Amino acid sequence: MTDPPDREIFGRDREISELLALLTDTATLGVVLSGGSGIGKTRLARAVASAYASASGAETIGFDGSAYENPGAELIRLVARLRERPRAARDGGPGGVGAPPLILAEGLAAADHGGVPGAAARAGVRLIVTAREPLAAAAAASSAGFAVRTVGPLPVPFDCSALDLDSMCRIPSVRLYVASLRALNPAFRVQHDNQEAVARTCAELRGIPGALVLAARIAALEGPEVLWAALDGRFDPGPEGLAGAGGDSGSLARLLDAYGGQAPATASPRAAATDPDASLRARRHAEAGDAEAGDAELGDAERRLLGCSRLFSGGAGPEALRRIAGVPLNAFPAALETLLGRHLLSVSALPSGRLDGFTRTRLHIPFEPAVPTAGPDSAPAHHNSRLSHARYYAELARAAARRIAEGDQYAGITAFRSEERNIRCALDTLIGIGAADEAIELVDHARTYWYASGAPFTWAERLTALPEAPADTPRRTRLNLLLAEAAIRAGEPEAALALLGQADADRADAVGREERGDEVGAAEEALQAARLLHLRGIAEAPHRPREALAALHAAVAGHRSHIGDGHALHRVMLDASLAEFLHGSPAKATALAVEALSGATRRRDTLVSGTALLQLSVFAAARGREAEADSYFDRAVAGLRTLGAPAVLGALLSVLGTPLLARTAARAADVVRCLGACHAARGAGGLLDEPGYPDFTVGRLEGRMRRQLGERGFLAALSDGAGTPLPDLVKEFAARCGRLQPEPEPDGAPGRNPNLTRDSSLTRDPLMSATSDRSVTTARPEPRASAKPRPRPDRTAHPYARPLDADRPPPALGCGGPLPGDPLTPRQSQVSALITLGLSNKQIARRLQISEWTVVNHIRETMRKLGCSSRVEIANWVHHTTDASALSPSAPAPTPVPAPAPG
Repeated sequence: MTDPPDREIFGRDREISELLALLTDTATLGVVLSGGSGIGKTRLARAVASAYASASGAETIGFDGSAYENPGAELIRLVARLRERPRAARDGGPGGVGAPPLILAEGLAAADHGGVPGAAARAGVRLIVTAREPLAAAAAASSAGFAVRTVGPLPVPFDCSALDLDSMCRIPSVRLYVASLRALNPAFRVQHDNQEAVARTCAELRGIPGALVLAARIAALEGPEVLWAALDGRFDPGPEGLAGAGGDSGSLARLLDAYGGQAPATASPRAAATDPDASLRARRHAEAGDAEAGDAELGDAERRLLGCSRLFSGGAGPEALRRIAGVPLNAFPAALETLLGRHLLSVSALPSGRLDGFTRTRLHIPFEPAVPTAGPDSAPAHHNSRLSHARYYAELARAAARRIAEGDQYAGITAFRSEERNIRCALDTLIGIGAADEAIELVDHARTYWYASGAPFTWAERLTALPEAPADTPRRTRLNLLLAEAAIRAGEPEAALALLGQADADRADAVGREERGDEVGAAEEALQAARLLHLRGIAEAPHRPREALAALHAAVAGHRSHIGDGHALHRVMLDASLAEFLHGSPAKATALAVEALSGATRRRDTLVSGTALLQLSVFAAARGREAEADSYFDRAVAGLRTLGAPAVLGALLSVLGTPLLARTAARAADVVRCLGACHAARGAGGLLDEPGYPDFTVGRLEGRMRRQLGERGFLAALSDGAGTPLPDLVKEFAARCGRLQPEPEPDGAPGRNPNLTRDSSLTRDPLMSATSDRSVTTARPEPRASAKPRPRPDRTAHPYARPLDADRPPPALGCGGPLPGDPLTPRQSQVSALITLGLSNKQIARRLQISEWTVVNHIRETMRKLGCSSRVEIANWVHHTTDASALSPSAPAPTPVPAPAPG
């Protein structure tokens, strides 16, 4: 294994300063660094010894306990020899009155500590000892005058984005991984295309330095693709891999075991080249470790827990480990404490799922590929254990989906998100043993989480590995519905319609068999029919909107007839509402969204109510009610953020990236811009909170969208989104998608957008405030008859940039007036007049009851239309076209400035 140079130690500055202060304290004899294998105890101790020598000028002496049969006695003799040396020769500094010498003792076992503290006190030397100590031995060392410190892992990234590549590369675990990889492959660089894999590698290895170095070795020698395949569940070491190693094919533990199984018992090539006895000492150290393990024999409960712990991917909760290992509840605490005390298991504050929610305790296997966890007879049979693991997590997924649907959504989302890898492992096990019904049911429960978090809908594709189901069976109908939904989310409505046609035919045959005597639950049959209509409506919406609206309304009616699944009903209603906005009636869209919001509020369904509020924000923005749009948006985010940033992102993507629109570059760019805006809104003082643990919601979605848009288009859209506030993204979506609606026929006014004018046929929104009428009464002015109509932008070719009109003259430097066919809106006229009065953006926002970012966008758009380059030129234009005195600061409310006449 190739390590970075010893002088390169990452993320340990605070620990080095603290340990250095302890060693220079006369009341402390030394320091014991405790921790699991590969945690970096030795490297930290060497860095502290080097800092101690540099600061004090004292002598530092290394002691390798693995080179001796009795390390404790040999260390005592070394301390005694130092005591016999003259003080001037022993102590550092001028005149021999400086700091005492420091002994760096590595590889000591618990039994080797006896007598060492007393000898060190008599000799007046300092010791820094590295050992994987049990808790009892650490307490004994502390009572003998030694300071005991447990070495923890390095900080890891919680998410990643192409927007913060540089900041991610400054995280200590990433720095160590990249430095280790470049030691063997100097050409390696962290780039946008490999950023997610690097970040996920560091996070899934929990920042353990030894594991990071070994993973870097694999990436350098085998290629990064091998390592990254393990992240996605596509690695299999083959027959030469360790039997039973790793929880699932996607676990990095299996790959690390296959590569580093004998690493601790074998000297590194560098050590073997410089020291011929390195291999001998390594073998003696391994034998000493086996002897120590034999002296402290584990009980049956400990062996069962340790054996089953290898089944889990990314750790496990205490409840899962106890149930799958079959350890009685009264024996579990003592057994777990023993394993934790000997560093055979480690514990973290990361969340883990339970059948009744979640807990902030997670158990992990320390990085130690050479030490076998248990013999073949000490744990349950491997097949039975994996089956127990699969069925436990299938039940956990069912419980989490039920919590999300019934209102306890934070617990359900957290449980599913923390156990996503174990649930995926359970799905692979069920597919492998041919348990088709259980596998389909598991993926069906996972749909609820994917809707809640915006995560990619990819697990359904794994179901294609199941044996072919007989025709006209409920199993094949359910499978086709899942595959059709996955095709819709992937932007393939044609494939979805083919699957839905087959499912419809199978369902019809099933109904015929029911009439002949086969019993099928009427409620389940009604729900399947409603779900089929729902998916058909979404799949047909991009190209056959009239048929899609009919199917969606029929699906709503079908769900209404089945009382019990209000979450699914309101989801369908929101899809029907958005489809009405895009292709039908804005009044019906608002009515459906308000009904879904009312029902979700009664059920305390934060996900549905937040999504409904976002849709109402879109509808209000399309009608020109910007203050109400901002209010709806703020309420939506305030509720959704209590469920975490992924819930906010999922709700936004369900609107801005809706599959009701055709899969075009514009839709993909909207999704990427939303990702950029969400990432920019995270952090202290931002709209969204930083994740508390690794989730990589943004990172995984960015990887999928990069392949759709291409690198250049993806980065441009992402940067554009990072500079655009989230409320403005919603308003831009409303303005653009309002053009898709048919023109109203009664008033015979061609070219008018019914969402941007006051329409007496619109139903009054009961949730609108009384103060909102001010923004409704002013309609967007009609284009002048003499002006040439502005061509519609082609956003499919370049969705993240505004196209230039070929017939538009270049902007005049003197700002002579608005461009032909593009007058100022009433709101832009109001903003321009208030700029003339010298108001700042914040004062304008307060006066007009809109957000400051909205003011900025109005000013930007006004500059574009008028050909101005500054606020002064806007004020100059206002002075030449209208009297701004009516908008003095004492005026109670702003009034629109009329658009100037041509010329």
